[in-house]
Amino acid sequence: MRRYGVICSTIRQAVTAVENRETARTEAGKELALWRVALAFGFVFELDDILRMLKPRCAKG
Repeated sequence: MRRYGVICSTIRQAVTAVENRETARTEAGKELALWRVALAFGFVFELDDILRMLKPRCAKG
């Protein structure tokens, strides 16, 4: 996708990674993969931020 100029981002809470005994508790494998996505491809968003932006805003009055 990057070759075509498309930014490839992800939502942290929507992905998982292969972990081992040493990394499972802290999800270090997932954090490393997310860092690589942010570094090379796009952005890593938090689910709460996405939901807040998608929530319709109430009109005053």
